[in-house]
Amino acid sequence: MINNKQIILASSSPRRLQLLKQINLKPHKVVSPNIDENKVISNSIHKRPVEIAYNKALYVKKKYKKSIDYILAADTLVYRAGKIFEKTDNKNIIKEYLKNLSGKKHYVYGGICIIGPKGQVLKKSVTTEVFFKKVSREEISNENFLIEGIGKAGGYAIQGLGATLIRKIKGSYSNVVGLSLYDTLNMLKGIS
Repeated sequence: MINNKQIILASSSPRRLQLLKQINLKPHKVVSPNIDENKVISNSIHKRPVEIAYNKALYVKKKYKKSIDYILAADTLVYRAGKIFEKTDNKNIIKEYLKNLSGKKHYVYGGICIIGPKGQVLKKSVTTEVFFKKVSREEISNENFLIEGIGKAGGYAIQGLGATLIRKIKGSYSNVVGLSLYDTLNMLKGIS
């Protein structure tokens, strides 16, 4: 198995780092990939996070050309009825997100990419279905929900107050947080 000293996390997400620490994987480096996610083109919506993760990993690989590390990158996308619910810092947009997701099912598409020290590349798409309860006007206007939703795909955090909005999920819980741990571990085992 790969040890912690061999992993570079290509992510600016504190949640991804926390998830890895939860399973005793502590990357020795964390690098924020400087890529324009809007320039990433994919033929299908559920593969877009995979391509973004791949571009993040490539960015870090180019930065550390002589590295013998495994580079781990991920991305998350929230999708419902033809609309992507992007990360935002606008509370009015978060309110709209919560209204649109209220009482309905949406999809969280996760993309994972690992580049090994010999240049080997593994990519994986992970889908989780999330079912929201009917969200009340009070909840939609609740300042704590709105603050928590800043910078989160979909405008909510399943690991925080957002958990109270979710009736059930089908699939990986950690994928909704930001990184499917089950799939990441299997990929690391397969590439080592």
